[in-house]
Amino acid sequence: MVEPAANKIDSNDLRDAVASWLVAPSGADCVFVPAIPSTLRDPRPDAVGIRHTGGQLGGDFEVIAVEVQLSTKKLVSALGHVSSHSIHADRVYLACYLPESEFSEEQLNAALHLGIGLIRIDHELVCHRSVLAPTNRPIPTVRTELLYQLGLVTCQLCGVAYSLSSADNDAVFWNEIWADRFGRLRNESVYDRRYLCPDCVRNVQDLSSSAPEEGIGSHFEP
Repeated sequence: MVEPAANKIDSNDLRDAVASWLVAPSGADCVFVPAIPSTLRDPRPDAVGIRHTGGQLGGDFEVIAVEVQLSTKKLVSALGHVSSHSIHADRVYLACYLPESEFSEEQLNAALHLGIGLIRIDHELVCHRSVLAPTNRPIPTVRTELLYQLGLVTCQLCGVAYSLSSADNDAVFWNEIWADRFGRLRNESVYDRRYLCPDCVRNVQDLSSSAPEEGIGSHFEP
């Protein structure tokens, strides 16, 4: 059944509400939510959040993809479409505008069966997580491609995801020898590349400029 107030709500307002939930500590607690470009290829989420999961000792992160619906109409079909995001996201959600009601038990069971989280958006455009999305095993190359389309890359040293647009001191390495050896050159050009985040670039520079006696570890003489 379509919610009666659904036609009065703009889908952009719902996307903004989901984006706010993604970064909120009481929500998904993501470190940032990149803008979704018009050129993003299918399957195309309405919102994406990057959530740091590595604690203080690791750079691990999760990609969270969310699709937004104005109602719960044809929800099972919508869940089937949302499940396609499991190829590039670690967790996937369907967010529906439900101003006065809750998801039905049947809808909750369908989401649980398909491994999809559910978010209810109330009449004040506040998001409530009804079902926690389980972790997926996305295809690594497809996940990396999604990140790159969003202007993000992964640091090869510490493993964090960071934005290319805001990184002034990052570094990119072009793997020319490797590409040539394995026949990956195209028109004698190199496209295989790896990135280091600004923190790792600075740390490597600090290490390389340190005097030998200031190096890592201790020197023991018997």
